[in-house]
Amino acid sequence: MSEEIEVVDDPTNERYVNVKNELVRRTQKMSLPVKRLLALAIAMCDSKQKILLHQAQQPGTDGAELQGWAVKISAAQYAEHYPQVGQDAAYNELKSSASALMKCTVNMVERKRVRGKWIDEPIEIPFTTQNNYPPGQGHVVVRFHGKIAPYLLGLEREFTQYKLSSAAHLRSMYSWRLLEVLAQFQKTGLVRIGYDEFCDALDAPESCRKDFAQLRRRVIEPAVAELKIKNGVEIEWEGTKPGGRKITGLVFKFAASKQGKLF
Repeated sequence: MSEEIEVVDDPTNERYVNVKNELVRRTQKMSLPVKRLLALAIAMCDSKQKILLHQAQQPGTDGAELQGWAVKISAAQYAEHYPQVGQDAAYNELKSSASALMKCTVNMVERKRVRGKWIDEPIEIPFTTQNNYPPGQGHVVVRFHGKIAPYLLGLEREFTQYKLSSAAHLRSMYSWRLLEVLAQFQKTGLVRIGYDEFCDALDAPESCRKDFAQLRRRVIEPAVAELKIKNGVEIEWEGTKPGGRKITGLVFKFAASKQGKLF
C-alpha cells in the first residue's frame, strides 16, 4: 500500500482544498463534521502531485481493487483548524467522522467501451475504504478509495480551489457547499447554474427541490447570509424562469477576484 501522507505545516499555516469541478457539483450526503474531516484530509494532500495519483490507482493488495492512499490526521491538527470543536472533543469528532465518511458515496458516470461502442455507466464511489485508530496515539488514518483519486489528486484543470480557513468556521453545510459552488467562478464573480444541478450541489432536501419558496427560505438565504457575515462576501442572487413561471435556474453575482484568491 502507499505510504501514509504526513504534511509539514508551511510557515503561513494556510491549507487549500482542491477538488475536481465534477465532484463539487455532485451530491455529497454527509454531515458538517464529516465535511470538516474530508476537507482537512484533502487539504493535507498534494493535489497536483501526479505520482500520488498514479500510486493510488495501482492494483491493491489483500483483495482491494485499487491501492488508494492514506492520510494521517491528528486530533491536534483537527482542533487547530476547527477550534470551535474544542481540544477535548476533537479526537472523538475526528474518529466518529472518519467512521461516518466510510458510509458516504458519490454518484458518478464512468465512460466504458462495450462491443465497440462508448457507453456512460452510472457508478457509486465510496470516499474511503478503511480507517485505523492506533490506541493512545491521538490520530486516525483514513484510506481513500482509488477510484476517487482522479477527483482529488493530480489536478491540472477544471478544479475548484479555496482556503480551508474560508470554510472552517461555517456552521451550515449549505453555506459550505455554496462556497464551493462560488469558488469555481471566483475569477468572474458570476454563477449561472441549473435548478436541479444547484439542488444536487447543495444536497437540498426533496421538500426544497419541489418548492422553490422552501429552497429560498431554508437553503439559499441562510447560506448567503452566513457567507456575507463570516466571509464578508456580498452576494446578489435571483431565480431564472425564461419563457415561463417555473424557476429553471439560479444566478449568483459576487465580487470577482482576478487572482482567484477570494476564498
